[in-house]
Amino acid sequence: MFGLFSQRYFKFYLLFLFLFFGCSNYNLGKRSSKLSDVFLPINLKNLKTNKSISIGFGSCLKQNGPLKIFDAIKKENFDLFLMMGDNVYGNSDRKDLFELRNAYKKQKQNFKKLNLDFPIAAIWDDNDYGLNDGGREYPYRDLSKELFLDFWEIPANDIRRKRPGLFHELRFSFHSTMVQIIFLDTRYFRDSLKPSNTLGAKGKERYIPSLDTSLTMLGEKQWDWLKGILSKKSDIRIIVSSIQFIASGHGWESWNNLPHEKNKMEEIIDGFDLDNTIFISGDRHRGGVYKKLTKSDNNIFEVTSSALNAPYPGDEEEGPYRVGDTFKSENYGLININKSKRLLSMKLKNINGETVRFLEIKI
Repeated sequence: MFGLFSQRYFKFYLLFLFLFFGCSNYNLGKRSSKLSDVFLPINLKNLKTNKSISIGFGSCLKQNGPLKIFDAIKKENFDLFLMMGDNVYGNSDRKDLFELRNAYKKQKQNFKKLNLDFPIAAIWDDNDYGLNDGGREYPYRDLSKELFLDFWEIPANDIRRKRPGLFHELRFSFHSTMVQIIFLDTRYFRDSLKPSNTLGAKGKERYIPSLDTSLTMLGEKQWDWLKGILSKKSDIRIIVSSIQFIASGHGWESWNNLPHEKNKMEEIIDGFDLDNTIFISGDRHRGGVYKKLTKSDNNIFEVTSSALNAPYPGDEEEGPYRVGDTFKSENYGLININKSKRLLSMKLKNINGETVRFLEIKI
């Protein structure tokens, strides 16, 4: 009888352990299912045999805005999608980042409803960093970084959880082609920008280029890292910069605010003789495509995709390196790499999935 009682007691004990630890948020040190059941893991090894791949990208997604553009995005059958910043709008001057936490909570609900069937890789910009146009002066940047990593379900052993900033790299091969995607952090290390002396004036709307060469965009640690990974052999390089790199002619945030840093990037590209480097960027609440030739005749391309649901219908701006006009309605970007045709196409698409801007290069 005692053995029967013990057996029954043991079964109830096992049931209690299962219910408590399996259904609670503690889960023996593992993340709660509530935090890890939305985004697909990034596993690019299965692309090895593909003859072509398709990478989507976009930015500026207000958590309380419409999500209609994802109807078109979901039809693209992307292998990977890149979120380039302003992935939520949660600027906060509170130590607990109350507004940013709430923004992430709402956006998580949005992504869960969208039920996307492709993995997402992300970097931040100012509105998910926590300070409009903010840089290294933001006192809550480290807590903001943790919220970012938790939202995007970044594993505990990821390098971004062990070093300052969010810069990182993805490398994968398909059909004997090595693709390198570099995510730059243009917030965590960046010095303050020089305010315009004529706020609102065309070309000087908010900032003007600074001649102070001690100011940095990426910081010494990130620059050293970037030089190291650019030295690796790759067939295709895509650099994700939350703010525009090539574009000039406007007074909003861009690499043109710190021209010596922009020149430094081009010198590194020329130093490694990297032709057909592709930048993709967001931030601007308008889209556009750009092309520039470096001093050593290396081509640099850029596609700015912004915004997914927060466009701004402002006046047209100067664009000495721009190909065509800016596109001021909702948009997303697409890079298709077709090895069999030896073509790489860069597209900007509208809310209905129609191509509105286009560039193509041979690979």
